[in-house]
Amino acid sequence: MPAQILVVDDMLLSRMILRAKLTAACYETRLASNGAEALRLVAESVPDLILLDCNLPDTTGLEICTRLREDPKTRNVPIILFSADSARSTRLLALEAGADEFFNKPMDDAFLMSRIRSLLRASAFEQDYQARATPGLRHGLAEAVSLFRPDGRVTLVRGRNVFAGSSDDILDAGAARIFHDSCNVTDILAGKFGQRKPDILLLAPEVLQEHGIHLISELRARHATRRIPIAVLLQEDAKSQRAMALDLGAEEVLSLPLDTEETQLRLRAMVKRKHRIDAMRHAIGVELDLASRDSLTGLFNRRYAMSRLSDIVMTPADAPSLTYALLLIDLDNFKQVNDSFGHVAGDEVLVEAAARMRDAIGPKDLLARYGGEEFLVVLPDADMTQAHAMAENIRARIEGRAYRLSNGNYSLNITASIGVTVQQSAQSDAYINRLDQIRLVVDLADHALRVAKSTGRNRVAIGQCADAVADGAPLGTEVNHDCVVRCARGGS
Repeated sequence: MPAQILVVDDMLLSRMILRAKLTAACYETRLASNGAEALRLVAESVPDLILLDCNLPDTTGLEICTRLREDPKTRNVPIILFSADSARSTRLLALEAGADEFFNKPMDDAFLMSRIRSLLRASAFEQDYQARATPGLRHGLAEAVSLFRPDGRVTLVRGRNVFAGSSDDILDAGAARIFHDSCNVTDILAGKFGQRKPDILLLAPEVLQEHGIHLISELRARHATRRIPIAVLLQEDAKSQRAMALDLGAEEVLSLPLDTEETQLRLRAMVKRKHRIDAMRHAIGVELDLASRDSLTGLFNRRYAMSRLSDIVMTPADAPSLTYALLLIDLDNFKQVNDSFGHVAGDEVLVEAAARMRDAIGPKDLLARYGGEEFLVVLPDADMTQAHAMAENIRARIEGRAYRLSNGNYSLNITASIGVTVQQSAQSDAYINRLDQIRLVVDLADHALRVAKSTGRNRVAIGQCADAVADGAPLGTEVNHDCVVRCARGGS
């Protein structure tokens, strides 16, 4: 679907010319001759970009821009203001009002179209994050921006041979306020940023002369720099490169000599957009993490545990087989807690038990709430000795001290039964598929858990394990507890 652009201009001929140019570029256009009509059209359907004349019969473009920036629905819509007034004050007022760009009439057609493409490209990133967010997350994205720094770090990228008329011209005491540090192209391409990653890369004029303008696309392609906005400094006589710089991925083009105040406004707007997108990315990342978590205990949920387990139960055909352990943990007689003290008390016990188990496992181990009062632990690279020791540690921690309930002066003694299986990862070309392998391993641990509960609870039982082979038993038979104790002690 083509982008929709709203053109607001009181001159009919100007509107027709802009519509012809935009239509030729396959944009969908709507036209308005005054501010009231423009606001009505925006209310009916929010456009992807607005071209707005500063001088309208019923209001000013600055007032319209300010109103649009105050409305959450249109706050981030790209706006280009244009005017026949070439005064510096008009340009600064437009940028202060929230315009993304300001053009003097007559407008440079090539630069205008490249600026439109650049703004639509940046806006598409935000729309993509918005589309991926749930309604609740979209509602809170504005607040998420507060998680990020209000300031921005601008790094000046300088070339090897700084010559008169290039970045030396911006190093005077006043203009130097626009950047915080400088570095060379080699360090930037290598991802060497020092203590803090920049929010904006400001390319000095000699950089493009030494490395070519396609350095911009190279920076856009590198993992370390692809999300850092780029502003380009050009010599006054290099305006023909402005459109190409934008199309190659730059977000802003500045010409020497610099207007310090205007430059600061433009860079500040770039930082604000970057922080807004960073906030969206962070919020979506948090939401994805929450989707893999159990809301009560904060542990990983069953879906995530099965996904992680699928990566462990099988290895590539050309990789060595790995040993891993699976523990199924069930809190004993938990139903009595809910029946006697209520589900709130039961939740408190679950949260406390989860915390005790979390303290027992290592950083590479996986702990998840499997369902109800059942928990699952996956120990990558664990042998029988390590698995049995971990199971006993978890059992002892759960039983270790009484669980105090907040509702009433009650203390409960809680124990747990644990089923353990230790297995070898299968090869990816084995006849059994990944899902069946997961079901088999979980079923082996579950069978051991039932044995632990049926033989008195508050104990660890070992199910069918790969370690059985070491004792001369077929892999399909059970390994009894005595065998496990011998393995755990290092005996024979």
